[in-house]
Amino acid sequence: MSKQENITLLRVGIFMAIGLAVIAAMVVYFGRFGDAVRGYYDIRAEFPDASGIYKGAGVLLAGAKIGIVGNDPVILPNMDGVSVNLKIYDDVEIPSKSQFLIGSSGMLGDKFVQIALDSDAKGSPPIARNTTVKGRTGAGLSELTTKADAMMSEIMDTVANIKSITANLNTTVFTGTTMGDLNTTIANLKQTSASFADSAKKLDGVITKAEGAIGTGDEALKSAKATAESAKAAADELKKTIADVRGLVQQTKQGKGALGALLMDKEMADNLRALVANLRRHGILWYKDKSAPPDAGR
Repeated sequence: MSKQENITLLRVGIFMAIGLAVIAAMVVYFGRFGDAVRGYYDIRAEFPDASGIYKGAGVLLAGAKIGIVGNDPVILPNMDGVSVNLKIYDDVEIPSKSQFLIGSSGMLGDKFVQIALDSDAKGSPPIARNTTVKGRTGAGLSELTTKADAMMSEIMDTVANIKSITANLNTTVFTGTTMGDLNTTIANLKQTSASFADSAKKLDGVITKAEGAIGTGDEALKSAKATAESAKAAADELKKTIADVRGLVQQTKQGKGALGALLMDKEMADNLRALVANLRRHGILWYKDKSAPPDAGR
């Protein structure tokens, strides 16, 4: 073998070794063997039912793989579910306000542990290592099948009840006599409705007349109110006049005023009588009362 052939074979061997090394690194990094050699910490999760979970199943947080299931499910001592050991990567911290669920990739896909974050999970402290958490089982195909069977059973019972009720109606209610009575009742109800409509129309006329009477009564009430106000004003005026007359009479009794002086002062009354007699005898300007006696003023 020549020197040139040896160099070519050496180059091919080096290229193949590099390729095999790259493939091995990819297998280690992307395969489960990489999970085994990667650093992690443990969290114990308890589920009421972990059907489909097995050792090596993935642990996902928001769809990203953050660890693996370290063992097959183990039944709890109180028979209240199972527990699995979750191996979480060292560089991942899980908020304490998180929910651990059993999820599946599709209806018939592989099961995995799904970690769901609550709305306020970001501000919560991380879960301590080697801590036990409570999980719950998501709605899988078996659970959906069980619920569907129970629902179908209820639907069948309901359909059977409907059939029984329909049969009872056909045999006891919808008979010839019952249907005749029902038709008669409907006819009577129709006639009663018509009579009620006629009565309603008459009642409308009565209401209209009552409204007119009420309007007339309002006008009469207004007129009576105005008359009462006028009577009150007249009574007030009469009361004022009587008060004035009483005042005049009181002044006359006391000798005040011209009338009081004439009535109370006899001398002034005689003088006034003499003045009147003189005026009648001698007259005012060209007037003279010829019928006056000659000595009327004496």
